[in-house]
Amino acid sequence: MTRLYTDDAELYDIAFDWDVSEEVGWLVERLGRPSSVLEPGCGSGRMLAAFADRGIDVVGVDLSPRMVELARDRLGGRGQVVLADISELELGRRFDGAVCPINTLLHLSPEQLARHLDRMAVHTSRYLVQVGLVAPGEAFAGSHWEEERDGTRLKIDWVDEEVDVERGVSRQRSRIEVLSGPRAGDVLEEVHDMTAWTPVRWRAAIEASPFEQAATYDGGASDAWPEVGPDATGGLLWHDLRAG
Repeated sequence: MTRLYTDDAELYDIAFDWDVSEEVGWLVERLGRPSSVLEPGCGSGRMLAAFADRGIDVVGVDLSPRMVELARDRLGGRGQVVLADISELELGRRFDGAVCPINTLLHLSPEQLARHLDRMAVHTSRYLVQVGLVAPGEAFAGSHWEEERDGTRLKIDWVDEEVDVERGVSRQRSRIEVLSGPRAGDVLEEVHDMTAWTPVRWRAAIEASPFEQAATYDGGASDAWPEVGPDATGGLLWHDLRAG
């Protein structure tokens, strides 16, 4: 786990703090208007808060103590946030649905993903996950944006440094430059070793799990999130997984 998710989690909280209310509204409809939602790998809780704003009972899980603290502060008692490994979940209850956005599951190895899906099937039968898929010879274009909050402005660059489709690995580099605020001039640059999934390998992983893939949606297509085919590639694909 890199500093972005631990000691510098506050920078993460600003960098990924765009408005998700419309996307959460779309997720609510896809999940059949659930009364309870679980988010594994919840980070600082922006999705959880948007679900809670709709009166939904929310529970988040994260492995970073600092992220758990930030998420609890953001929720202000409107839900629960648990410190735990998402590959070893045991919460003792079931949920109407679950979500996992922005490629969080790429941090898991194939073996960890298999354990995670087994545990998720114990907790829900509806799971929407955002996992980018890549074809041989293809790489994600990368993301570049700026965010500002309370006088602190960040410039963020997130790119693929290396993608080895045959080995199923991706090395991504993040660079966050603090343009203004108390930490102006600071730069946090890190490498993240991730899993690279092709459509074929992703389908095989889901078929080996308790879930089946009901649909795939393009989460990078403006605010429309249209359904796409099972061989689609891209960095922000939403996969509708259903068990039982």
